[in-house]
Amino acid sequence: MSLNDAQQLFGFFFAIYFYMIIDRSHAMYQSWDTYSAWRGKSHNLNRLLAAWLILTILPVTQFAILFTLLGLFNVTFDPTITGVVQIILISISSFFTFGYFRIYEALIHGYHELFFSEEEKKEGRREIRPHFRAHFIPGILYVVVSTLLLVIALYI
Repeated sequence: MSLNDAQQLFGFFFAIYFYMIIDRSHAMYQSWDTYSAWRGKSHNLNRLLAAWLILTILPVTQFAILFTLLGLFNVTFDPTITGVVQIILISISSFFTFGYFRIYEALIHGYHELFFSEEEKKEGRREIRPHFRAHFIPGILYVVVSTLLLVIALYI
């Protein structure tokens, strides 16, 4: 399978953003603490399962769909203003992964009793920001606007 330039550019930036989100979620919430989840700590298991769904499965699925869509169109990066705009739009469009991180935060902060133990809250390791919409709406906007930018790049 040979990749066109648009797919390579999109994949490159997606890989960077995806890594940043996975790393950030682990640093902030220990989302990938499989040891504690395996040991039966339900809060860790809930964070792990939510992270797998929201931070891995959904972004990779959206990536696959958009990546395939880029393969169906012949996007050429001509040395013109339009070519530069296409490069910028495709690069920014892979930022949708940050939207899924915000949705993950909406879920775990909105329903913090499911995702954080009392010990974690008491020790001050977790700052609970329970305003669901303050996380969720920007998350949805990141996903939608990033996707629209890619569609715009295909049609200019």
